[in-house]
Amino acid sequence: MKNIAKYTTLAILVVAFVIGCLGPWFKVFNMEGYTSFLLSFSPFYLGLIASIGINSGIEKTKGGKVE
Repeated sequence: MKNIAKYTTLAILVVAFVIGCLGPWFKVFNMEGYTSFLLSFSPFYLGLIASIGINSGIEKTKGGKVE
């Protein structure tokens, strides 16, 4: 139950990655709009990635998961 935020963050990043990989194969997909979306929300994505990395570093520093 404690890792809900981590798994939600990973799910958001995976969905964005999959859309970016599969979207260009369809003619109706607006790649320019999607890249502008990624550019405008890149600080949000960077924060998500940083939160996973920082949490992992804290867990390793403490010597494992504390339950």
